[in-house]
Amino acid sequence: MSRASRIKRLLLATAQYGGIVLGTLIAADVACNALGVFPPTYEYGDPTVGWVAAPPMGVIGEYGCTEYSSGVKYTYTRNEDGVRTRFSAHQLVTDSERDLIAVTGDSQTDLCAPNEQTHPGVLEAVLNANGLRAVVLPYGAGRYSPLQDYLVFKKALLKYHPDAFVLNFYTGNDFYDMLRVDDRPHVVRTDSGYAVAPPVWYLYDSPGLLQSWLLKHSRVLFAFRSLAKWTGLHGLVQRLRVLAALASEQGKGLPTVLAYMNDLHKSREASVGYGAALAAQMLNQQLFFHRFPESRVEAIHRMRALLQMIRRENPDLLLILSPLPSYQLTQQQPVDDALLRTLARLPITYEEGVQEEQALYDTLRVFAREGGWLFVDNLRALRAYHGSDRLFNNFDYHLLPVASEIIGRAQAEALLQRVPPRRRSAVRALAQPITPVGRAGVRGG
Repeated sequence: MSRASRIKRLLLATAQYGGIVLGTLIAADVACNALGVFPPTYEYGDPTVGWVAAPPMGVIGEYGCTEYSSGVKYTYTRNEDGVRTRFSAHQLVTDSERDLIAVTGDSQTDLCAPNEQTHPGVLEAVLNANGLRAVVLPYGAGRYSPLQDYLVFKKALLKYHPDAFVLNFYTGNDFYDMLRVDDRPHVVRTDSGYAVAPPVWYLYDSPGLLQSWLLKHSRVLFAFRSLAKWTGLHGLVQRLRVLAALASEQGKGLPTVLAYMNDLHKSREASVGYGAALAAQMLNQQLFFHRFPESRVEAIHRMRALLQMIRRENPDLLLILSPLPSYQLTQQQPVDDALLRTLARLPITYEEGVQEEQALYDTLRVFAREGGWLFVDNLRALRAYHGSDRLFNNFDYHLLPVASEIIGRAQAEALLQRVPPRRRSAVRALAQPITPVGRAGVRGG
């Protein structure tokens, strides 16, 4: 038998068996649809912000969480719109005597603690104790970028007509998050500057699936998509594609991409409750900028553009930039052995990490002054603490109530300095841009 004949027979057999498998899958899909069994359960992303911490439920409800470093379970209240407050939406929009302060941020804002023990809760208590009839409206979500912080402000909080907006910027990873292309809206460069691009779905399911009957109902397609997500293959391919394009832009190649991925692998620490915590909270940003140094400058440019956009779209709103430093930048002593052991495996040092994040923190101070934002120096307040309690837990390195107390008071102090005692009956009396540095009447934030 000739080689051509053997190839022809092989292809024919492959086609026959492939047809049988395909036909079987289609038949199984049709049967499952007809019987209504094994329906797909997609986890759709939110087209506006990527994902939400809590969807609007229409009723005030109690939510629960576990603070993993202590094992303590807490409950806290969200209103009908998912905002962490005991006040209903009706109360907030009808009581004109209350001063409303919107607060957004990532998981360092949406902390596992009773509402009154988070820094937004402390901010509210201190303001009320100093004569302001204030209600703080926090909406944080894990892994949010600063862009998402602002978009969720417009989506969930702007309808309450707040008098001030506090943007909590976590300096441990938020500059890196300004560059991430995944299931979130993100900033992209254009010929005229910067614009907001829609999410690229690979962890969540695209809301567009709702418009496709086949994707919405096919059990077979759902099984294949679920398998790709479970194995991480879909996300890995997307990540490698983005990193390869970035490396090419910066004159680097695949070896740099692989070196960065290997760094992330080595940044896992088994002695920490959440092995990837050190990378997620601070080291990933440092490693990324180490391997792709031009990205650091780009992240700074994007953050500046975002702050300018927020000011441009809210000219009469009191804007407050509140950087939240990481465990590393705060430098509470002694430094955890887990962090030092991890850094010993990586091409970065503790001192370099502190220096870089400090520079990024100081950049935000400059941007705040340029754009007429009130700046809250949480780092100075946290470093002034000399007690024995930890400021961050040692499970996933999130802020603990001791740190939240310090941050909430620092935010309140900065805000109260803008409100003369005789006029502390309303924050809205000061809901106006702060005059940039160099002009008359300025009091630096």
